[in-house]
Amino acid sequence: MTELSSQDSSEQKPQRLQAPDPARLAERVFGILAGGGEVKGKIDHLLLLALGLVNGAGALLFVGADAETRQAAQLISRQAEAWSPDLAGECRRRAALAMQAGKASIAPLEKFPSARILSCPVSAKDDKHSCCLSVIVLLGDSPEEAFLIILQLIASILAQLLFSNGQSQEVGTGSTELLQLLLQQKGELDARGLCDIVKKWSGCGMLVLGSGSESNKVRLRVASDMVKIDSRTRQSRQLIKVMQECHQHTQPILWPGKANDKGHGQSLLMKELVRSAGMQQGAAVFLPGVKKSGTVLIFLWDEEQERGGKLAEFEHAAALLGPAFNGIVSSASPKKIETNVKAMSGTKKMFVAGIVALLLCAAAFFPKSFNLHPDTWVRPVQVHYVVARFDGMLEKVLVEPGDHVQKSALLAVLDGREIDLELRSLEADSAKALKMRDNYLATGDIAPAQISLLEARRLQERSQLLLDRQQTLALKSPIDGIVLSGDLKQEVGGPVGRGQLLFEIAPLETVLVELAVLDEDVSYVAKDMEVEVHFDAFPGRSWEATVDRIAPKSEIVQGANIFLTTLELENKDRVLQPGMQGHATIKCGRRSLAWIYFHKPWYALCKVLNKLF
Repeated sequence: MTELSSQDSSEQKPQRLQAPDPARLAERVFGILAGGGEVKGKIDHLLLLALGLVNGAGALLFVGADAETRQAAQLISRQAEAWSPDLAGECRRRAALAMQAGKASIAPLEKFPSARILSCPVSAKDDKHSCCLSVIVLLGDSPEEAFLIILQLIASILAQLLFSNGQSQEVGTGSTELLQLLLQQKGELDARGLCDIVKKWSGCGMLVLGSGSESNKVRLRVASDMVKIDSRTRQSRQLIKVMQECHQHTQPILWPGKANDKGHGQSLLMKELVRSAGMQQGAAVFLPGVKKSGTVLIFLWDEEQERGGKLAEFEHAAALLGPAFNGIVSSASPKKIETNVKAMSGTKKMFVAGIVALLLCAAAFFPKSFNLHPDTWVRPVQVHYVVARFDGMLEKVLVEPGDHVQKSALLAVLDGREIDLELRSLEADSAKALKMRDNYLATGDIAPAQISLLEARRLQERSQLLLDRQQTLALKSPIDGIVLSGDLKQEVGGPVGRGQLLFEIAPLETVLVELAVLDEDVSYVAKDMEVEVHFDAFPGRSWEATVDRIAPKSEIVQGANIFLTTLELENKDRVLQPGMQGHATIKCGRRSLAWIYFHKPWYALCKVLNKLF
């Protein structure tokens, strides 16, 4: 047993303790982890740090495995030993209950109720082992939550040290770039500085931090690309929805990415956010805090890459910084800003207001690419139809929808037995008519002879028509392409009527892409504008083309008035199939920021004013 020097008195008056600062704790914790030495030495240093932060009298670390709780390390003063004859046993029982319940607990000592046992459990990732840090503290009337945050943080670090199985690999030694950047900071770190550090480490185009409460309400705190956050905008509402989903499920979200890949799930809300922000990939990570509260971080990248390893590295480092993140992010309150503004003198307020107004004016006229994002779908450039030219019976079908066929390839065969019988009958009737003509001529009956000749010619014309039909019994493909429709294999032996559509065949070397441009945006689109097309079936691939044609009149599609804008795409590998849907980005040139964000509200206001006046 390791003892701490302290007084031998069994009674001590509880004092109000000053709550430790989680943000300042991170540097001291990582200083211990970054140092050399064995795991046991680091555990002792962390226990000593925990006692110093909460002014505790003893600290014990327990490990649970296979329904058994054993002691792994302890630091107990003689003063604490005098408070209970079985201090270690009492702490072990409290630790077992806390690990079973999965949440921290505070309980008084049986023989000395003024002292409390703070038990902070941590579950291992494999659900087979867990640990619990128990600290004996004289809290008095001090708040309990702040001490639970600190001890829970240190408990999570101790769990990582214990579950490293004694390997030579260091745990939490600043191996990641994120930890190195945080340790290099001087002075107090605020939410804006934390946002900049994490954004630089992740290489994302946009980073948003928010805090969640026990009631699953999420509040936006800091965004890398926003000076002031307005929760009423469409983008802010999308960010809050993604944060609420991540906060509710406490599971990281990565899109695009494979579902359950390295523990990351997919989300349609994240997909919608990435598209509306003009990015290519997004992720959301939840950092647990006290009870069900915590911090949610959203990363948005402008290019798609494999991010699973990067997120795993962030989760490993953030597990140590969870309480510190929550403390820093929650401190970013608008009230603090308002107080600082009120504390300014009148001259300073006017100066700051003037600078802000100049910056806003400059930003309003800053040019930015103006893009439209209409829905798209694939259509064939042309469709060839194969129809029945006469009534008949379907004898054989050789293709089905989706088959690729060559020109003149056999598609189906009609039954020709009825035509053969009719041809033979016509041949006999024709021979009979000619024979009668000869007989009439022999007897000198000219009129009946002419009638017999005309009947023979009529029968020959009918025979020629049947011969032509006999040549078209085999239905062949008129072009090289794919069979779009014509699933007739279940109708073999059934009748087909004249003019009945049997097959639709379309070439796929080039496909037509239609863009649904709203009528309020069609004036910004012109021929030969560059377009980038993405399809839902291929999230990591894009096609580039130019606008070929804009429809001269609008159509109603799903209740919206749109103008169909078309372009052609080469499809040599034939991966694009008719009916595929996606979205496009039409590059409409550069406009000022003020025009991009306010032209629609301005036009709507003008329309209302015109109706009123």
